[in-house]
Amino acid sequence: MPTERTLCIDLRWIDSTGVGMYIQGILPGIVGKLEDISIVGLGDPSLRGRFAWAQAANVRLVDCPAGRYSMREQFELPRAIPPGTDLFFSPYYTIPLGFRGRLAVTVHDMSHLVLPEIVSNWKKRTYARLMYRAVRRRASLIFTVSQFTQSELLRLTRGPREDNIVATHLGIFPEWYNARDRPPLRQTPYFVYVGNIKPYKNIGRLVEAFLRVAQHISHDLVIIGQSEGLITGESPQFFDLVRTAGERIHLTGYVSHDELLSLVGHASALIMPSLYEGFGLPPLEAMAARVPAVVARAGSLPEVCGDAALYFDPTNVEEIANCLVAIASDPALCNRLVEAGSRRSRLFTWESCASRTAENLRACLDMK
Repeated sequence: MPTERTLCIDLRWIDSTGVGMYIQGILPGIVGKLEDISIVGLGDPSLRGRFAWAQAANVRLVDCPAGRYSMREQFELPRAIPPGTDLFFSPYYTIPLGFRGRLAVTVHDMSHLVLPEIVSNWKKRTYARLMYRAVRRRASLIFTVSQFTQSELLRLTRGPREDNIVATHLGIFPEWYNARDRPPLRQTPYFVYVGNIKPYKNIGRLVEAFLRVAQHISHDLVIIGQSEGLITGESPQFFDLVRTAGERIHLTGYVSHDELLSLVGHASALIMPSLYEGFGLPPLEAMAARVPAVVARAGSLPEVCGDAALYFDPTNVEEIANCLVAIASDPALCNRLVEAGSRRSRLFTWESCASRTAENLRACLDMK
């Protein structure tokens, strides 16, 4: 039975991309490994019908509809957190400033302090700085999703201590290992990109590189990701460039999870040209699906992908183009990347991430 110790977790992000996958990945393990702790989830009570962990005896859900990145959340979150909560865990860097108890926070990246499209907006920059300063000053425990993000957090912020920062690599959901078993959705060979259509994702240079070599290869380029309604979306010039490719470049927009598994699983390679990544899960998912990963030598990607990816300078269009030709024409290279990627992907599990997270949450709860 649960003890009087209470861990409250912000679940409002559970259906978002990125952070939502993180929450869904770690919650089963956290609930199972902290079965003697009373866990309160803030969010939508209907989650109880969607997830087995939400039905556990030590879990209860509290309705908290406050929108993310809103003034409303700063008023409603502290009210929703049960009195006597021993630790509040935010899976993102935004925290309830009015909550006076102990905090655990996950920092996924430091993009809000380094990306030009965000830094140039003084409101976003000021809000991010306020939050990061509060996290470093007030959090008892800080998780980062990579050593790179940990080093960036220390480089860009100041705090009273550094020994409370713990790196916990993300994991891969099991269905990726069978992605290639799904029926193919395209008949011609193609490269695939997965992620939102944002400037720092550097898709413009990827498109330029593809257009340079398109007449020499038979592959198309499939770009999967949201392009509308983003706060920092791509420029009109990017979409004009895509249109010049005619039927060779495909912007799919949002796709279902089943479609995503099939499109990645049957791709000739996954390309990730980002200028900055706090972790970078798509290359690992491609590796699990036995698809070669071709990635930028930037951010956390070398840490995550190790020797199992083909790397390029993300600012060098010619180098990206050469990698595309190499993948399209060198079966031995592809086979080497597939085998190395398959081994690499098995090092990253949600069970390991959840176990390390739960261990540190328990230690924090045990602190007097």
